[in-house]
Amino acid sequence: MIRHSSLLWHYTYGAVFTALCAFAGLIGLVAYQLEDSMARQQSELLQLSQSRVLETLNADVKLAGKRLEFLFEDRVRRVSAIAADPNITKAIESRNNVAMSELLGPFAALDDIDGIVVLDDRGRIVGSSSYDTDIVALGSELPKLGFHEDITRSLRDSMPDKPLIFNRILTKEESRVFVPGKNVNALSQVMFVPVFDDFGYVVGGLLAQRWLREHEPMLTDLADINSFGLVVVHNNEIISRASFSGSIKDIEASADARHITAGGRHVIKCGMPIAPMSICALLPIEQLTETQSELTRIGTEEESKLLKRLFLFGLLALAAFAAVAFLLSRQITRPLTKITRVLSGIAAGDFENRVVGTERLDEVGDIARSVVSLQRSVKERDALRVRVHEKNTILRSQEAKLREQNVLFDAALNNMSHGLCMFDSRGRLIVSNQRYAELFELSEETIRPGMSSADIADVLDVELVETDVPVTKETNLPFARTKGGQQSTEMVRIRSGRIVLTTRQPLCDGGWVAISEDITERQEARDRLAFLARHDMLTQLPNRIEFRDQLEALLKRQKSQGGEFGILCLDLDEFKTVNDSLGHPIGDELLRQVAERLKDLISERELVVRLGGDEFAILTDLPVSVYAVDELAQSVIWELSKPFQIADHEIVIGVSVGITLSHGADVAGDELFKQADLALYQAKEDGRNTHRFFESDMGTAVNERRELITDLRHAIANDELELYFQPQYSLANNAITGFEALVRWNHPKRGMVPPMEFIPLAEDTGLIVPLGEWVLNEACRRASEWPDHLRVAVNLSPRQLRGHGFGPVLIGALSKSDFRADRLELEVTESVLLIESEEILDALHQAKTLGVKISMDDFGTGYSSLSYLRRFPFDKIKIDQSFVRSMAYSDESVSIVKAVIDLAKNLDMTTTAEGVETELLLEMLKDIGCTDAQGYFLGHPMPVSQLDELLFDCQPPLTAAAQ
Repeated sequence: MIRHSSLLWHYTYGAVFTALCAFAGLIGLVAYQLEDSMARQQSELLQLSQSRVLETLNADVKLAGKRLEFLFEDRVRRVSAIAADPNITKAIESRNNVAMSELLGPFAALDDIDGIVVLDDRGRIVGSSSYDTDIVALGSELPKLGFHEDITRSLRDSMPDKPLIFNRILTKEESRVFVPGKNVNALSQVMFVPVFDDFGYVVGGLLAQRWLREHEPMLTDLADINSFGLVVVHNNEIISRASFSGSIKDIEASADARHITAGGRHVIKCGMPIAPMSICALLPIEQLTETQSELTRIGTEEESKLLKRLFLFGLLALAAFAAVAFLLSRQITRPLTKITRVLSGIAAGDFENRVVGTERLDEVGDIARSVVSLQRSVKERDALRVRVHEKNTILRSQEAKLREQNVLFDAALNNMSHGLCMFDSRGRLIVSNQRYAELFELSEETIRPGMSSADIADVLDVELVETDVPVTKETNLPFARTKGGQQSTEMVRIRSGRIVLTTRQPLCDGGWVAISEDITERQEARDRLAFLARHDMLTQLPNRIEFRDQLEALLKRQKSQGGEFGILCLDLDEFKTVNDSLGHPIGDELLRQVAERLKDLISERELVVRLGGDEFAILTDLPVSVYAVDELAQSVIWELSKPFQIADHEIVIGVSVGITLSHGADVAGDELFKQADLALYQAKEDGRNTHRFFESDMGTAVNERRELITDLRHAIANDELELYFQPQYSLANNAITGFEALVRWNHPKRGMVPPMEFIPLAEDTGLIVPLGEWVLNEACRRASEWPDHLRVAVNLSPRQLRGHGFGPVLIGALSKSDFRADRLELEVTESVLLIESEEILDALHQAKTLGVKISMDDFGTGYSSLSYLRRFPFDKIKIDQSFVRSMAYSDESVSIVKAVIDLAKNLDMTTTAEGVETELLLEMLKDIGCTDAQGYFLGHPMPVSQLDELLFDCQPPLTAAAQ
């Protein structure tokens, strides 16, 4: 029987009526809105089309800005390429303004740059790309410009791998005109690029300027492709244009529409993608009108279609909604009626009625299952209340006994001298004492019973020092459970730096007890002894013992893992000179600073040690590539070549590096170290301050060196050496004044051995003393046969002057040859006086007292030549050939040589220029007042037979001898 007053019908009637009203309202609203929307549609479409055009013009403005940015970046790259040209570097170093103009002029024209000026390393203008540039006026204005500080910073802080490049768009007032030209505009791009020499030092820079063109080709191409006009505006003035021929008034916006020009002929959009210039894009107004008409037509057609479809869809939706509402309401109301009857039975005490709908998965099913749960809970409530009352009575009795036992346990636990924690078999904290919290600097509230060992480990701020438990991902130190119920210990460092030792003892139920104690003083004493045994006290670096242990460990790892590792042996160059000249305290501080730089260079996977003296070593980890080892060696050389500032001294040293790689072969550690040492020796042989990898034939080179030393010792003992003599000429009368004695060795098997090979060997082995004595005796003997006005010059080594044996040797050489002392000239280098030794000065003064002339050789290439001139009264200064040869192309070298000559005249000394190899150099030396000269242009070193022909050929004049 159907009741029309039930929920079913009320729900159905209401749903259908509501849907009908909604549909009628929707139809009326749509009908009302159609007429209004048609009026607004045309206006909205007009705005939409205008917005689309403005978006396109805005994109064109950004694209033009990007192209200008690319143009500016390209000019920076071009100027950087010019700065990298080695000819530019040479021109800056020589300060040759003509050469700069000849080089930079074509470069500027080729790269479309209006002007380039050249700055030296102090920021002063020394050249330009144009002869018309007023360098003096521009140089006085440059420091007043706003970007001068950026140029100064670039010259001071630039590095070859990180040059500081200045690049900015400036107005004519901010930048001035560097080079006069026809392209001067309101804005220009100003760039500065530093110039580096071959050694990576800044020698100056290029300051370039390019004015923005009135018709920039890149903007013209863009405007032609997209069929619009472009103008660049600055200070309300058009400075560049493309596909636009109007004036500034033609691009002003009208008062009513800010995107339409005042004349109404163009749509305009301006922006400032690159300060300080604005870029405006213009499009003819006809294109906007065509777009608006098309959009209006499309909108009208679409609105008509929408109204028809909406009416048809509404009728179908209304019918479907009525049917679905009826069916859904029927599915809901029937089971709710049955569930209501069951609830009434529960209220009356009947718990046996069956609830329908429990199998449903919707809300009705949830209600049915809730009623079933209510039936059960009400039924079990009374039985549960009885059982709870009985258990509460038992718990009150047990709680009283446990409270009494806890009081006694806490008293014993908190009076222990050690910290204690007890854990159950699940790793949960049972109890801990107050001393434990004090040891780990925690509050008592932080550690609570029931916490897991992992939770306590998170609370503790400790660093693991030592443990006998393998550390894995599951290990949660410092409370890891021991495997197999074994006792374990671990040592940790807390925040204050103190050391705590924890011992864990397993319990029979699977839990454990952890007992902790403070062992800081005991551990510090042990660590100190261990550190002293394996570290160098001066530099705090690991010592040779630690190096050998780490090397053996690496060899063992290599057998199992494979790969390669490297050994780098380091030896400081010129350290002995620093130590002898400045004292051992300075030398020790230098070693400490070297150690600090090496520690900063290496990574955590590498080890640096001090082997002793000025020898260091670096041990890389597994695996390592040859490229990485090579880079590390170059970094070490570069870093240690930088000056060291110690006290008031600026010290410059070098380092030689020998490298060997362990390739996994069965090679002992001592053999690997020997290979690195052989590579180090080869690096020192190849000129020092470099690195070499070990090669199999390096051992052969060592043997050859040993054989050469043996042969040299026999050659000195058996009189197998001979003297060559190089003539010295007086520039005043073009006549020979004397000869320099040079030792030569004609080996029976090797042939003529160069002096640069056996002289260093003689210095290193001490053979230079008997060799120098032989040269002195032989030179005096040969020179005694020459005419009386000719002198002979003999070079002295620092080793010959040490001790007190040189005086008797000199007197013996003069007496045996019956050679006048004033015809002998002894040449010493600055390194002889570098060591402040009284015995060396005494030996030189003794020779001076005998009448022997003393000359300073290679003047200007040492450490502090002027102080040596004050320390000892030399008779002659020999100007080093490096300065003489560079006089042909360097005005600075000419100035230096002239200054030395003037200094010698004021000190009543003569000067001899070495390395005269051309007639031009000879004439230049005459002009600046040099007294004597020698070199290949005047005469090569010659044996005694050729010398006799020269001497007894009536003393040929200078020009004839040169020919």
